[in-house]
Amino acid sequence: MASLSRRRLLAASAASLLAAPALAAPLSLTGLDGSTATLARPARRILLGFYFEEFLAVGGAGALDRVVGLSRAAWKDWRPANWAEYVKVLPELETIPDVGEVEVGTFSVEKAIALKPDVAILGDWQVKGLGTEVGRLAAAGIPVVVIDYHAEHPARHAASTRLLGQVLGEEARAARLAGDYEAAIATLQERIAAARLPRPRIYIELGSKGPGEQGPSYGDYMWGALAALAGGDNIGRGVISTWGPMAAEKVLASRPEVIAIAGSEWRRHPTAQLMGQGVTTAEARARLRGFIERPGWQALPAVREGRVHAVYQGASRTLADFASVQYLAKALYPDLFEGLDPAAEYLAWHARWLPIRPQGSFMLGLA
Repeated sequence: MASLSRRRLLAASAASLLAAPALAAPLSLTGLDGSTATLARPARRILLGFYFEEFLAVGGAGALDRVVGLSRAAWKDWRPANWAEYVKVLPELETIPDVGEVEVGTFSVEKAIALKPDVAILGDWQVKGLGTEVGRLAAAGIPVVVIDYHAEHPARHAASTRLLGQVLGEEARAARLAGDYEAAIATLQERIAAARLPRPRIYIELGSKGPGEQGPSYGDYMWGALAALAGGDNIGRGVISTWGPMAAEKVLASRPEVIAIAGSEWRRHPTAQLMGQGVTTAEARARLRGFIERPGWQALPAVREGRVHAVYQGASRTLADFASVQYLAKALYPDLFEGLDPAAEYLAWHARWLPIRPQGSFMLGLA
């Protein structure tokens, strides 16, 4: 009996040794910038640069236990009330080391390397912003997986989501998220195409500076790309490459039929467009009215016809922005999408995939 037990133990040990290489087989991934990264699967120590809610949607709240470093300002400073809601349910967010933020030049490669991550997940825009500094991560043995939701191309959304699924070992969940997104956009576009209606002209502006200063608009990027997905004729296309201010005279001359001002939880700015977590309808509309008082705007078709809207900046470059596309489509083609409730769709998506239940203003019109 002892001999038999010993043989079983040896057989079990041999089987585990044979299985070990398969479990430890490296994973080779191609990022959205065309770069390749090879890493262990699934990753155990992750540096997360952006797309925080997509990370949590794919990996679940428990995936946060694997995050050893975070670009905190890109979340906490850009969407402060949203950050606060997440901290309530995931208090460990406050204890994750901060590596700085690319756009303001505080991202520290030294801090990132010191955290010894298995992988760094960065946005395409972050990699471009860091330039040659990214090479230092690779030189330190840290693979970089590049994802991209900023371009607002459904195929890139889907590919980025599937990459997250591979990094986290959640391929099936990622496939459902990606499939749902692509299906929502396809359904919308099929209805628009079947209607054969003229494409209304639309202008979208980031309202972070308030009505007193012309904020950035968009070409075939972010809100500009979302407007195109919604069937709009974006007046910024061909004028702006990615994003940047459009001359006030150009906006007036283009005579947009629909206007959308993107806002966030920017309470420190007295006239910026407020939208997002904790923002009341009254607050959002009061700020929106300030924009239509700009010189010459009262003569614009969008203002005359009451087709001026506010949208949440946090509901762009995300898997949840299918609801923003729905909202823009309804603003552009109100009769075609009369029964659609994009705000409810946005909240339902959060209830299904994320640990918080947003409360505030995320998409609304003046009336």
